[in-house]
Amino acid sequence: MTLQSIQGLHHFTALSGDPTENAKFYVNTLGLRMVKKTVNHDAPEMYHLFYGDNEGTPGSSITFFPQMSEAQGQPGTNMVTELGLRIPESSLNYWEQRLDQKEITYQKEEWLEKETLKFSDNDGLQLRLVPSKSDDFKTWSNSRVPEKHQIQGMYHVTLSIQKTETTGKILKEMGFKQEGQGFFRAEDGSVVKLKEENKQGRMGKGSVHHVAFKAGDSENHSLWRDKIQKMGMRPSPAVSRKYFTSFYFRIPSGILFEFSTMGPGYTSDESVEELGSSLVLPEKLESRREQIEKALPSFNEEEIK
Repeated sequence: MTLQSIQGLHHFTALSGDPTENAKFYVNTLGLRMVKKTVNHDAPEMYHLFYGDNEGTPGSSITFFPQMSEAQGQPGTNMVTELGLRIPESSLNYWEQRLDQKEITYQKEEWLEKETLKFSDNDGLQLRLVPSKSDDFKTWSNSRVPEKHQIQGMYHVTLSIQKTETTGKILKEMGFKQEGQGFFRAEDGSVVKLKEENKQGRMGKGSVHHVAFKAGDSENHSLWRDKIQKMGMRPSPAVSRKYFTSFYFRIPSGILFEFSTMGPGYTSDESVEELGSSLVLPEKLESRREQIEKALPSFNEEEIK
């Protein structure tokens, strides 16, 4: 089999504070669907919350580890410092009014020749709404945002790095095409922005844990693991995350990348109608359910219904 290029952004995982407040922001304010409520497979006393479109389509999924850290994060060098979210081309005015209504401070900025809205979530994670239609998006009929204005997945991530040249070469090897200074676009239209930054940051609430990329089917995924190793980086063994299989590696700047398969997806253990409605655990943890549920922090889901 010939190695196929990385298709674009798959998902994004950040650290947050209180799980209820995190869910209220992404479900109630931004109108995303909670598509999976599970735990961190490696630290099951901690929630892992997934938001996305109606089915959690790869490229729409934004995930969080609530209360992984009590410290407040500070963006800086060798970190992922911004997440861009797609909105329909005609929806900028709607989102300005919605952010005003929710008393969220934002800046209107031109970015990649588009008018965008830049703001932070309730933990300080930097977000940007970018008008850019997605052809791979499933509307959620129960969203608090009308279907014609709903967020349509991830548009970009910004990597803040002291020296961007090496990372740019890695992105080109992955199949991203350079567009102007510091912008690299994937096959699915998603973008990685490289930004030179020397200021030191700190991991904590509002910081990004890792960014994941679409690596195709299991065979292509395996070929990519071999290639990353040959490029001089140290990929982890492939591990099943139930909804996709992943391996992890750090690029030379220290930022953690994840390469993920495209399936089987979030409907592997819940129907589309049931997504996010109950705590689901990987099979290896099911026997510990009672213990895990007692250890998890308080999460008032009534506030997001």
